[in-house]
Order: sequence, then C-alpha cells, then structure tokens
Amino acid sequence: MVDASPARQRPEKATSYDLPLTWSPFGFVGNVSIGTPPQLLPSFVDWTWINQYIFTTTCQGDPERTYDCFAKDQAIFNQSLSSSFRNQSALYPSRTWNPNHFFFYEDLTVDHASDIFTVGPSSSRITLQAADQQFDLSDHPYPFAGVYGLSPVFKTDNASTQSPFYQAWSSGAWPEPFVAFHYCYNGSVDVSKSTCKGYDGLQTLGGYNKSLIHGHLLWYDIEFFPEVNDVDFVYEPAIYNYWTLNLTSLSLGDQVQSLNQSTGAGAVFDHASYGRGAPLSVNAYEELVSATAATSITLDSPPNNGNQSFYQVDCANVDTFPPIRYQFGGSERVWEIIPSNYVEVVNDTCVLNVRTLGDGDFIVGNFGETFAKDKYIVFDFEKNKVGLADLKL
Repeated sequence: MVDASPARQRPEKATSYDLPLTWSPFGFVGNVSIGTPPQLLPSFVDWTWINQYIFTTTCQGDPERTYDCFAKDQAIFNQSLSSSFRNQSALYPSRTWNPNHFFFYEDLTVDHASDIFTVGPSSSRITLQAADQQFDLSDHPYPFAGVYGLSPVFKTDNASTQSPFYQAWSSGAWPEPFVAFHYCYNGSVDVSKSTCKGYDGLQTLGGYNKSLIHGHLLWYDIEFFPEVNDVDFVYEPAIYNYWTLNLTSLSLGDQVQSLNQSTGAGAVFDHASYGRGAPLSVNAYEELVSATAATSITLDSPPNNGNQSFYQVDCANVDTFPPIRYQFGGSERVWEIIPSNYVEVVNDTCVLNVRTLGDGDFIVGNFGETFAKDKYIVFDFEKNKVGLADLKL
C-alpha cells in the first residue's frame, strides 16, 4: 500500500499562514481540510482544546447510523471517503469525558485516527479525535464540523492530546512554533477590518506579524493551575492544558482588588464564548457596579454566557468609568480594558460586559475577546509562553 502522507516539509520551505476567522455565537470559525481527497470543513478554533476533534459519520459506534445523531445539514467528515484515513485504536484507546465543555452532562466520546490535515499551505499527517456521537444532535446543527484545538502541549502528552498545530510544526510543516491572534472587532478604529483582510479576526499559524505590534512583545511563562478544572472548565477525566498566566494584580482604575490568597489567581486565555466579558471576581464586579452607578437589568440576549447578573449604565458617562487593569507574573507591565471595551450596547442600552467565576475574590478568569481588543496575542508552543503587545493600527 502506498503511504498517502506527504513528505516531511523542511522548515525553511514552510510558510506561515493567516487563517481567516469568522465570528459566531460559539466563537471563531475557520476552514481546515482533512483526508484524501481533502474534505473542506469549517472548524471552531479553540485555544483550550487538546487536539483536532471532528464530527464523523459514526453514531453510537455505528458509521451507518449518522443521521440518528446528526441533522442532514450538519457538516461532518466522512472518513470512509478518505483513502488516507487510518484507525489508531491500537495506539490510543477511545476516550469519554463527562462532564465536559462541549456537551456538558452528555458524553463526549472520541476514537483516535490519523489522516492528512491541511490548513492553508501546511499539510501533514496528524492524530485526530474522530467523534463517536453518543446522543441525538439533529435538532441543533452546529455551524462547524469540529474543533481545531490550540492548547499548549506538555512533555508528558502523546499525539492523542497534542494540538494539530503542534503536531504539524513538530513534523516541519510550519516554520516557527508561534500562533498569533488579531481581533478586528466591531467598533475598532479599523472600521473596514483591513488588517484582518476583511474578516473578523486572523489566527496566524507558524509565525506572527511584527508590523501589527506597537512597541515590543512581552513574554510570560504559563503556569500549571489545577483550579481551572474545578471552577472554569470542568472535565472528567480532568484536562489541564491551558494558556494560563499567574495574575498578580487586579484593579479598577487605581483601586486594587483582592485576589484569592489560598490558590492564587489564574488568567486563562480563551477567545471562544467563555472569553467574552471582562474577567472580574464577584467582589470586584460589585465594586464596578457601585463605581459606575449601574442598575440591574434582565436581558434576553446578554453579552456573555456567565451566570452573574447584568447591569445597565448611563451611556453618556462611559468615558468617566475606571479602566480594568491587570498584571501578570514576571512583569510590572499593566494591561487595561478601557471602559468603551467593557461596556456593550444591547438593544440601545449600555450594559457592563463582565464575566465572573467562583465566589468572593478573584481565583480564575477567561481572557478572550474583550481583553484581546486592541492587543496582539502570541502563543509559543516550543517554550510554552504567552506574548502580549499593544496593537499597532
């Protein structure tokens, strides 16, 4: 049998790629291709997932029962049509998470396989998670066929828990170990989104764009922070692969807010739906409500999916509100979310777009869309560092 995998690319011939991102209620979506011939599949881009998860034809263990689990218009990968698809169950056993942050208290079950995976100019054979769907999703088709995971990789991880980007970079299919994010949000000074090539964002793979950096890129080491699996993303078995920084200071303007003293405080980078809203503790949110003279409001379509209450403010006073300021371990540099970026207009009403986790003082928060406004974010998969810079526009 002829091996359908491409020859290992030499790093000096590999090129970086700006993956165009389209905003969706779930998060950002971009296109990948899997198989031979390649099947073009929209994929949810997720900084907090450990591999390439893909819907397949398999429903409850049977590849012939596809539409017992999926809607007819659900995009899926048909593994039977790929001549390069290889079952890897002998290497990596099936795995089920319950609870999980895909389907919560329904089983998330995957088998492992390998196939040719292509993003832009990069093609390589990777190990991927082939979904074995365990319950009926036919009433809720997703606007994507899978999840392109971009979580960090630790030394103890094998290919079944390695990001597809990391696997491809390790095989020489990307020139550098960097992944970068630039968000062209509505309300940005880049009204035409020209720096995102007309899209809602760019996920640059295999490098980063120095022309978008104002000043210099500041690098931070990521931290192992097990409380993420208790407070934020709850999985069983637990998952700990997150771009988490040590949060050393939180303030509203010059008013310093307390951090959890028993666990420390973690800043998890996540630009999916859980990264919407300025990350604050419950106590700091109460302080912000008081400082902005906010009043309670009930919303049919809130600006984020947190469990906290929402508050409206006077739109005319937004410029007088305090910036939310953060510092991370390893630097005294202060990073801000300015008031106009944490106040969201919902049905002509100005609303505090804040998301809280846990109780009391700050323990963990998700730093995503709201934090990323006017910033450039880079992940280094070789050194497990997060790079932050002001955005040049």
